[in-house]
Amino acid sequence: MRWIMLVAAFLGFSLAFAARTPGLMGIGLLVGFIGLFAALFGFAAARIAATAQPDSTLLSDKDLIALRANLRKPAPPAAAEGAPGERAA
Repeated sequence: MRWIMLVAAFLGFSLAFAARTPGLMGIGLLVGFIGLFAALFGFAAARIAATAQPDSTLLSDKDLIALRANLRKPAPPAAAEGAPGERAA
């Protein structure tokens, strides 16, 4: 569909360039700019769809709850090596 809109934009601008009346030129410019606008969004949508992950790869609610619970647990304190106040050489 995006290629069809790009071709329509090209034909619209060609019509505007070859027009002998202002009305025909206006219609050609209108078709050209609308075709370019639609083609731009068509190419953007295709690019987004190509890089998007399917819904099946998303985490479920159970997985999200487990991850949040894991993040809330404080880390155990690190064991001190040697007596307090001593420096390691």
